Amino acid sequence: MTSTPPARAGTDEAAAWATWQDSPWGRLRYRVVAATLRRWIGEVSDGPLRVLDAGGGNGRDAVQLALQGHDVTVLDTSPDVLHLARAAAHAAGVGDRLHTVAADIEDLHALAALTRHRAGGSGSFDVVLCHDVLQHRGTLHQVGEDVATLASSLRPGGLLSLLAPNPAAEVLAAAVHGDPAQAWVLLDAARSVDDVTGRTVLRLDPDDVLDAVRAAGCDPAGRAGVLSVTGLLHAGAVADERLVDDLEHLETALSDREPHLRSARSWHLAARRR
Repeated sequence: MTSTPPARAGTDEAAAWATWQDSPWGRLRYRVVAATLRRWIGEVSDGPLRVLDAGGGNGRDAVQLALQGHDVTVLDTSPDVLHLARAAAHAAGVGDRLHTVAADIEDLHALAALTRHRAGGSGSFDVVLCHDVLQHRGTLHQVGEDVATLASSLRPGGLLSLLAPNPAAEVLAAAVHGDPAQAWVLLDAARSVDDVTGRTVLRLDPDDVLDAVRAAGCDPAGRAGVLSVTGLLHAGAVADERLVDDLEHLETALSDREPHLRSARSWHLAARRR
């Protein structure tokens, strides 16, 4: 399981993803997610925590957590993107708090190796992130296995944070952008095409993922939406930085409010290990 997009799938996809991360929409996505994570992580502890970012790629989420004082390990299969994560951490002045491991999330031996030199070993992370990764799995069954693996790396009471594109938002966006026929197709489609990389990805209903979370020994602890309004806009509509700032305040307010979180561009789930 790799970052989004997998670097091994092609440099063009990796470049497209990095370009989107730096775009107004991409930056807004990370700022809204960071606000939600601060709230959820604050419910675990108010001190520095040990965080695993599974499929964390170039460290956009991880560096922000390191800046907050947490000790973060980024797991990814691509040495190239992990190099970018380390470089970003050093540039931000938190190189000593961000560690990288080139391995696949399915490799439990690798997970054990991450923490062997620290007390507790595998299963002692306070927080585990898996953002924009699960949709790249082949089946819902594989997603369930991934969630179980992620949960196994948490200490009891630890926080699991999962994020993926929201199928409901895809339908709304297609209709709003003038393609009702595509919206109709997406109603029951098992897969769709990622609008950034062009890759075919699994469409994951958050309720199905919640079932996997419960089966993995975790209890749901929070639900949020990412980009409830912005996901319905064309990219050109958010080019003005002042509009982006205004949207950040709105998006952060909408992220945990019904019914807006249900139709946001991405769903964001939190769970606690029993």
